Amino acid sequence: MSHDFAASHSASSQKTARRKVTFQTTIEDLEGRVLMSAAAARLRAAQAHVRVMRQPKVRVHLTRAQLLAARRAAQMPVINVTPNINVSTNVAGSTSSSTSTPSVSYVPATSSGGASTTGTKTAAALTTTGGQAAASNPSAGSSNTQTWPANVASSNPSSTTPGSSSSNASPGSAAAGTTTTAGSTTGNAGSASNAGSTTTGGTTSNSGSTTTGSTAGNAGSTTTGSTTSNAGSASNAGSTTTTTSPPTPPAPTFADGTLIVNDQSGVISEYSGGQGHLISTPVQQAMGIQPGQLTTVKAADFDRIPMGNDYFPDGMYLRNADTNEISRYAAGAFHVVSTPVVNKLGLNASNTVTLTSAQYNKVAKSSDYFPEGMLVQNAQTNEVDIYAAGQRHWISAQVAAKMNLAPSQYTVISADQFNAIPRGKDYFPDGTYLQNQTNGEVSLYSGGVNRVISSPVALVMGLNSSQWISVSASQYNSITKGDPYYPEGIFISNKATGEIDQFAGGQRHWVSAEAYAALKLPGGQIAALGADQFNAIPVGSNFVPPTTTPKSNA
Repeated sequence: MSHDFAASHSASSQKTARRKVTFQTTIEDLEGRVLMSAAAARLRAAQAHVRVMRQPKVRVHLTRAQLLAARRAAQMPVINVTPNINVSTNVAGSTSSSTSTPSVSYVPATSSGGASTTGTKTAAALTTTGGQAAASNPSAGSSNTQTWPANVASSNPSSTTPGSSSSNASPGSAAAGTTTTAGSTTGNAGSASNAGSTTTGGTTSNSGSTTTGSTAGNAGSTTTGSTTSNAGSASNAGSTTTTTSPPTPPAPTFADGTLIVNDQSGVISEYSGGQGHLISTPVQQAMGIQPGQLTTVKAADFDRIPMGNDYFPDGMYLRNADTNEISRYAAGAFHVVSTPVVNKLGLNASNTVTLTSAQYNKVAKSSDYFPEGMLVQNAQTNEVDIYAAGQRHWISAQVAAKMNLAPSQYTVISADQFNAIPRGKDYFPDGTYLQNQTNGEVSLYSGGVNRVISSPVALVMGLNSSQWISVSASQYNSITKGDPYYPEGIFISNKATGEIDQFAGGQRHWVSAEAYAALKLPGGQIAALGADQFNAIPVGSNFVPPTTTPKSNA
């Protein structure tokens, strides 16, 4: 494009300057401009149109009876609803929303009979079609309906009626194309509400009431006051019902040692420590339980008692039905009785109780069983011990000879079983005289201790080597020493003072000169003790000689 000026401009001239302009272009440039103008036209925003459609009046031909009914209905109270509708529309994919806030006024009417009716609402006819509900009121004669295009979002109507509660429609409860009839708000198809009610998601709420489910109001029905209707349910939508079970009664209690029996199953248990302990049938038979010993308990109460370990009487011998192993029950545990011990005791099926393997193996096991005082011999070393208080006590050859023991009295067991028994002190029979091989001291073994016998006392007693057992010094000294030994009733004297006393009941009793003269004791029957040993004996009462009865002359 080019241009040139046709007139000149002078500083003194006041005339208007004139230009001559010439435009030049190409076809391609014009086509581009046309295309650009078309694109701009398509980008222009579309205008939203809202059209309010009114339904034509319906001409209805009524019979005389219908006319009379219409006149009576005209005298009923009238509720006028003036909706305020706000429509906001956004084009090009935006979301539209509308808010409907109806204004409700209540006008009571007076019946022809002079009586007044207050708070009564009547629905003359209700028709539901294709997701819309249309209500016809004969007294009104016509209904006003507002219709919005499908691109407008569903509204949240809120209506308030005196004496009723308001509810907001949840998303999806009021669908597009909702029909609003004067005096009522209607939800989805299949739900109807009377004047002043709100329907939410298939729920019809009457004035002052809540209805859950789908409810249809029949023509000519009247709702007065507060009514609650739940369709097939005792709870409203969204409510939670919690069922509380009655508390379980406590388990019955009994005195320890009570034998209880289930009144239905006949199971017998021994009750102790707050628990029941099953008594199996073989154990029952061995115990010889009689019906009079049982306390009957109802099955429900019996089952609530906690169960502990099975019950067995202490000292009962029980046998495993599968392995024939025999154990003795004591202190809540099984003590296995080895085969040598079983043979020595003569145990068999007649004096043992046979249990199933399952019941037998449930019981805890403790140390092996040996009867108190049993002589056991080590099969490997031939050592002989006596079993007492859970320990084995060695019997030396000299003690065994003094006791006149024979091999037939021994129970030979394996070295492992022998060594598994804890070892205690060496064994000496109670009342045995022991001599220390080193210094010749003699003691009386009694109650697990050695009581030294002094030489004067031993002389009075007439002891000799045939009566005592000679033991090593170490074995002798390993025994605890007790008080010196004096035979009951022996007479002793103090070497230093010459006092003579009698020993009795752990004390010395002074013997007067008169009493000594009356006794006429020979010198060989008095044990002379050193002053220290004599004074170490506790002093008791004076000695009283026994009375003698004089012989009568025939």
